[in-house]
Amino acid sequence: MSVLLQAQGLSKRFGGVRAVRGISLAVQEHSVLALIGPNGAGKSTLLNLLSGVHQPDSGLLEFDGRDLVGMPAHRRVRLGVARTFQKIRLFRQLTVLENVVAGFHLRHALAPWQYVIHGAAFRRDAARCRSEAMELLSFVGLAARAGERAGALSYGQQRLLEIARSMATRPRLFMLDEPAAGLNGAEVEFLLRRLEDIARRGVTLLVVEHNMDLVMNVAQRVYVMQYGEQLFEGTPREVQANPRVIEAYLGGEFA
Repeated sequence: MSVLLQAQGLSKRFGGVRAVRGISLAVQEHSVLALIGPNGAGKSTLLNLLSGVHQPDSGLLEFDGRDLVGMPAHRRVRLGVARTFQKIRLFRQLTVLENVVAGFHLRHALAPWQYVIHGAAFRRDAARCRSEAMELLSFVGLAARAGERAGALSYGQQRLLEIARSMATRPRLFMLDEPAAGLNGAEVEFLLRRLEDIARRGVTLLVVEHNMDLVMNVAQRVYVMQYGEQLFEGTPREVQANPRVIEAYLGGEFA
């Protein structure tokens, strides 16, 4: 497999706090990489650097050979980089379907005047987007709620809706920030199946997560952070057996 995303020596400081320190990692195409670590380890900051929410103070970052340093988030989405957020960000007053349709905004192939006149091409494009959006809602189990206001969904359903909206951008690299946070056991199991299905579609996944059952079942490799630095990287089995990881984060032997 080729390297899709590569970071070398990424660092980020907020005032006197050095949140990320010299991080280097390589995400192989068509792989699933989990990013774990204690609270405050710098995981979300690293995800913000990779997605373009923040720019690094130093270091190199490439996506499929293209330099990402200085590139804003919306341009990275056009390259195929999508993400969800730890705190859900939806258009809560729009319908469930409208939220997913909004994810297609990068994929319209219309002349500018079509947005004013709303001719046949505009209507065909709108119908295509709604049809594909319904397919994505079926994929996450929300097709029956398509006409409801997004803010009326349960917490777990809102997380799934955010995944569907991100998938509408047709990502090559999909980064998820704690997708299982706040979910019950059944919802976590459903999420795991969806992530496995997304990976089978050829999408590369980078998952920041505290739920170790999900991590150990979905990830091919695990990258462990502590105090803004890399602590360890290896397979799930290697992570389970590493004394430094157990001491720093896991708190004991796995069952």
